[in-house]
Amino acid sequence: MSYRVIFKQYKGSIPVKEEGWRAEPGEGEQIKNLCKFPVRIRCRTEGREAAQRLVLEAEMMEAFNEPVSLALEYIKDEWKRTEYVFMPGAVYDGNRMHSRKLSYPPYHAGMTDGKWDSVITDIPHLDRSKKESQIQFRSGDMTTPAMGYFDQEKKNGEFILAAHRVKGEYTGFTVKENEKTVAFIVSVPAVREGKKYFFGELPDGSGFYPTCDFPSDDEGILLKKGERLCVEIYKYQIQAQTIPGYLKKCNELRDVLEQGRAFCCIPFSAAYDAVKEKYQTYNYEKEGYYRVGTENEAPPSYWQAGWVGGGMNTCSFIREDHGLALEQSLSTLKFIVDYLQQKNGWYVPMYAKGKRYGDNFQDNGSNIALTRKNADLLFFLLKQAMELKKQNKMISGLEDSIRLQAEAFVRFFRKNGELGQFVDTDKDELLQGGTACAAIAPAALALAYEYFKDAAYLDTAEALGEIYDQKFLQKGLLNGGPGEICQAPDSESAFAFLESCVQLYETTQQHRWLTAAEEAFELAVTWVMSYDFHFPENSTAARLNVHTRGTVFANAQNKHSAPGICTLSGNSMLKLYRFTGNTRYLTWMSRISHALPQFVSLENRPVYTLAGKNLPPGYFNERVQTCDWEGKETVGEFLYGSNWPEVTMLLTYTEVPGIYVDMEKRLVWCSDHVEAQAVNAEVEGTVPENAEPEETGKNGIVLKITNPSCYDARVTVLADGNRKKRLGHLYFSEMELVEIKAGEQKTIHLK
Repeated sequence: MSYRVIFKQYKGSIPVKEEGWRAEPGEGEQIKNLCKFPVRIRCRTEGREAAQRLVLEAEMMEAFNEPVSLALEYIKDEWKRTEYVFMPGAVYDGNRMHSRKLSYPPYHAGMTDGKWDSVITDIPHLDRSKKESQIQFRSGDMTTPAMGYFDQEKKNGEFILAAHRVKGEYTGFTVKENEKTVAFIVSVPAVREGKKYFFGELPDGSGFYPTCDFPSDDEGILLKKGERLCVEIYKYQIQAQTIPGYLKKCNELRDVLEQGRAFCCIPFSAAYDAVKEKYQTYNYEKEGYYRVGTENEAPPSYWQAGWVGGGMNTCSFIREDHGLALEQSLSTLKFIVDYLQQKNGWYVPMYAKGKRYGDNFQDNGSNIALTRKNADLLFFLLKQAMELKKQNKMISGLEDSIRLQAEAFVRFFRKNGELGQFVDTDKDELLQGGTACAAIAPAALALAYEYFKDAAYLDTAEALGEIYDQKFLQKGLLNGGPGEICQAPDSESAFAFLESCVQLYETTQQHRWLTAAEEAFELAVTWVMSYDFHFPENSTAARLNVHTRGTVFANAQNKHSAPGICTLSGNSMLKLYRFTGNTRYLTWMSRISHALPQFVSLENRPVYTLAGKNLPPGYFNERVQTCDWEGKETVGEFLYGSNWPEVTMLLTYTEVPGIYVDMEKRLVWCSDHVEAQAVNAEVEGTVPENAEPEETGKNGIVLKITNPSCYDARVTVLADGNRKKRLGHLYFSEMELVEIKAGEQKTIHLK
């Protein structure tokens, strides 16, 4: 790659004057006085091509009356436009799909040019049909301020990183390609020239749309004489055999410039209790089921299968509760079995006030379903059936209902050769194929095999797993999980397939599924923020001291991060650690689960919203706004509403150990908002994130737990004495519950 320094002057977001300078490659410092501007440029390069640090500095020799920017442009020739272009949490394979201007919520089903091809709305993408196209981002548009590419033919690529802020301004990242070359551009500050991505009500009155054609309100920075504009950039060459291999190496580099900070805020149990109380009070419908939302009277706020919580929000209560929440959960499961299943096995996608609805956002019947929602429900109903069987509380009809749904998946797959995204459940007909929407179906069917011992379930699970692996994971893109993004790339499908690979390995012990699980992990965690974003000083997020490392971007259309995975706890990463002994999996599990509770609204720590009022206690909102996709005024702010992270919080409490102790390796790992320290006589020491195991003595582990938060806590402690033993889904009762008051310190002995 060659590189060029660019200095620009702007009128609004439009460049009116610029000067470029093609710097010489190699180590050392180069100095250049620009001709068109009173600016001196210093460019210092350290390291060789494989790992290179470049510091670019512009010194103002005179004051500027118009805003300016400084950029470094990496240029690659012999570009084929078949390369895998990657921007973490935002762009996968360049988002090179058919783009259509569709209003929200968008729905697309049907073949494109005679085949199942993915369609996206007007979101940032490289256009495969145009000779020139580009993507322009601010740093907060991505989970890591970075970009790169991978050439599958040459087995190599590049990965470029920069800090997310420079001189108080957010950094810009641009990928600009034509038929022969590509440019990767880092700029300070970010100026999306002319147009930017926006999602909302369009000013011309045409409707509510995602669009890349919205006027940009970016501008450069005003600088005085003697001021400097400086940016530090790291560029790495990456050799890999596959796209998952490339992503693995990118993930290992994401912390080079910026990391998150340790903090304790709200313990898992405090957040869990608040959500539980809210569910018992506001989510339980008089018909006898838990609804998925409470903020409005729209049908999607009542019952939805899977996805945002239907039939999943009961799971933790069945494990943990012995009173009202358990009673309401059992009623919910009974309602699902008795009223929400078709005779052919499929569950109704949506239900409200006695009426069934489909997933095509039209009031025309309930036969159109998003396959992911039924797959989610099958997986979670099985987990709950196992728990109920263990507790001798099985609901009449539940097992038959689950078997009927599992058979519907097998029947549909045998007929269509895939599960697709949208289907007609009356006719078992594929309406939109070619996505990884139902990526959790292999997990569900593998678990159905364990429960019912029907080989057809496992055969189908493995056949589906092979399809999702070869057609999606190996191409570095899983898509179509959320029902309102058409077929855009998303995090939910990636984490769902991770769950499937882990379950397939746990069920079959075949090493290929462990390999697939490790590769799925690398794709999934690219959607997780790797650093703490600096919010605007007066924003709600800044006042709450919000940490963004561990929050999860939803998808390439809805450009916000979110509290947790939709809708999983991430305990698949705990299982991956148990299979491999690799603490990277614990690191990312802890990042995700630890970030989650800080977004719950509590009586003494309410979350203020753009609606001008606080979220009620126990409410979570899904927005963690690091991006201005809904307007710059929304960065660091929250919307009003009850959302799916509440379910993720419930699952996290019962599935992610607050403190995990590997007794064999003598390792202590804390995810909850407490501190844990091994204090055996032989040695004292904590085991922080990424640490190596501590030798803590041979006669068990003495654990000192400190609660520095302002809330009393019940901490789940899993003492794992045998990693070769299956963990399964019934281990909540095996965890020790340690009650520790705010500010208290307690010692326990684990054997």
